[in-house]
Amino acid sequence: MNNIKDLDLSKMIDDELQTDDDIKEWLSLSLDEYVNDGDLNTFVRALEYVVRKKENISRVSKNTGISRSNLYAIFNGNVTPQFDTVLKVLKELGYKLKIS
Repeated sequence: MNNIKDLDLSKMIDDELQTDDDIKEWLSLSLDEYVNDGDLNTFVRALEYVVRKKENISRVSKNTGISRSNLYAIFNGNVTPQFDTVLKVLKELGYKLKIS
């Protein structure tokens, strides 16, 4: 049996995010979690997985005008993103934030 150290969370998440619907559900659940518990890092981490799944940080940086170093700092939890930064990344990935 594998122990917890053998688990690769990134691989597990990557395996689950196969379709655009999977990704939308993942982001939606992550956003709901943020709204409920106020932990922005959880949502930002989910967003990072989607960036890495659909695109890459360099391309997102180029297309949004957000520096790569800033994106890495955001995804590493060293910088709290501004709301418009999150919206730019979502838009670049083909999503929009919707209130329901």
